Amino acid sequence: LLVASAVHLKRPHSTRPGTDSFESITQEAFGPKAFIMSQLLVFFMCFFGAVGYSVLLRDMMEPVNDAILESLNLLTFIKSEWFTKNLTMFAVILLVTPATTLQTLTSLKNCGAMSMFSIFVLGSCIVFRSVQCQVNNPSPEPWYSYLTLFPDSPRELLDALPLYISCFVCHYNILPVHNELQNPTPKRVSWWLRTTTWGAFGLYLIMGWTGSAYGHCTPTGKVHGNVLLDFDKKDPLLLVGRMCLAVTITLAFPMLVIPGRDIIIRSYLPGSTTTAETPVVEQSPADDLQEPLLPSEGEEDNEAAPDDEFNDEEAPLDAVSESGNIDGAPPSSSYFVRLLVSIAIFWTAGTVASLVDGIEVVWDLLGSSLSILLSFLIPCGSYLVITSKETEAVSWPYDRDNNDGKRFWSRVLCWALIGIFTPLMIVSTANAVRNTFFGNN
Repeated sequence: LLVASAVHLKRPHSTRPGTDSFESITQEAFGPKAFIMSQLLVFFMCFFGAVGYSVLLRDMMEPVNDAILESLNLLTFIKSEWFTKNLTMFAVILLVTPATTLQTLTSLKNCGAMSMFSIFVLGSCIVFRSVQCQVNNPSPEPWYSYLTLFPDSPRELLDALPLYISCFVCHYNILPVHNELQNPTPKRVSWWLRTTTWGAFGLYLIMGWTGSAYGHCTPTGKVHGNVLLDFDKKDPLLLVGRMCLAVTITLAFPMLVIPGRDIIIRSYLPGSTTTAETPVVEQSPADDLQEPLLPSEGEEDNEAAPDDEFNDEEAPLDAVSESGNIDGAPPSSSYFVRLLVSIAIFWTAGTVASLVDGIEVVWDLLGSSLSILLSFLIPCGSYLVITSKETEAVSWPYDRDNNDGKRFWSRVLCWALIGIFTPLMIVSTANAVRNTFFGNN
């Protein structure tokens, strides 16, 4: 609920595709220095997110990695433990690198659909095995008795919250995706954000409940933090589930690399400017029945479409700034530049991941600091500052559809979120630092 509220406060209310970005909205509220700070925060969030996913992929693919090395009899020639441990991870990074050179997030829509389907298959495998466990092994205890509804100690809560918060961090991609939508009316944008946020929540809830209920079939009566470790490694159904998780992680890499890449190209490579032109969406005859996310080249400006959930009228991009640059638009740069920057980011993240022992280190530090800043504190702070200004003084049409009553309660919600998550960030970060550097003490 809190994440959904923060996402709602960050979204624009315009019926036209815009050119705003997470950084430009922050600059609108706090000035140029905040623009640079938010750029760094988004970049490091994406970078360390790629590190965490690389570590997770490496650990999950370890049985496959060992099988490949043994089948090819490479262990007799390769003596480096580091190389053999990370071979499969770097092979996947090599295969995915071309996808990180795509110019817009819209280009990844098929990857997103495939990723969602894969995680749905994984969830179905876990649910099926958990239900099968309850049916084939009746127990006097009800299935919900295996759920941990409350933490045993405050430390356990602080260990869990950063991971859970990190699952919902998508705020820096909301405005770039909004900029690429064909007809982003308030109803459509609201429906898009509600379905993604609550859909993810429902998936996590079902997998968490059914996964925990599988504790009935484990020797200890409890499950690991990674529930896949509790299933038989030779279970063919869960092997399919593991492969689906690997697909989801692999397809998530471009979504992490592209925002960081665009920040570097847009801000630190002067020769790569942004333009108002948007790539043409190539459509097959079957695509004629679908609404394109991007306008075709050469479309003329039209009036903003009415607030109708099923209105397919086209809406043009906003005008370009006097400098010719668009803060939220993807940089118009050559493929070679995008490739070099993507390789630098992606492969550096993979190298860092190869030196990290476990995923807990990354998620603890990332979720307790950067995730809370990007998810709650910056969006809420920006909303409070912008709504305190006069509407004519800002370029972002932040609240034209809201009345004063709604704005008042939105501001109350912002202050509540800041009041909750500021001390939580401080305490969680201290706990993460203690776990990472002083855990043995």
